[in-house]
Amino acid sequence: MKLKDSDWQGNFGYWQKSFIHNNLMMIGYAAWRGFLQHGRGVVICEVDRQAIAPSNTGLTVTPFQSQFIAEQELVTSIQAFSLDQELISVLAQAIGNYAPDREIVLLMKMEEHIEINLFQNLKIFPPDCYSQVSRRWEEFQPCLETQTR
Repeated sequence: MKLKDSDWQGNFGYWQKSFIHNNLMMIGYAAWRGFLQHGRGVVICEVDRQAIAPSNTGLTVTPFQSQFIAEQELVTSIQAFSLDQELISVLAQAIGNYAPDREIVLLMKMEEHIEINLFQNLKIFPPDCYSQVSRRWEEFQPCLETQTR
């Protein structure tokens, strides 16, 4: 779901695609770790405004925080994001139907802007992301602080 706000899309097009591409391993890691600990859920990435700055080349690390919200905690935990009931229903349906070992439900938030994605047909699956990041944690640690609820 794309928002209409042109600021969200940045000066050089749709920045989310580059952000996700650069951080897919950590997003997959957070998704699988959360699933192992709590079952189905959604990865939430809170991205700093500098991700859409014209000076961001995509080669620099874009700071973000990630948390995993389990399906059973969704309604109470998601209230802080001010989603309307229709979006909560869409998100709950996606969480209830995705394949955790092959897909990722991702909610991206920058300030008041929110985007929900269901990633399918991934080149690397969440269990593989988890395995690789766990083995090479030092390489990935600077870009993400994960939380699980």
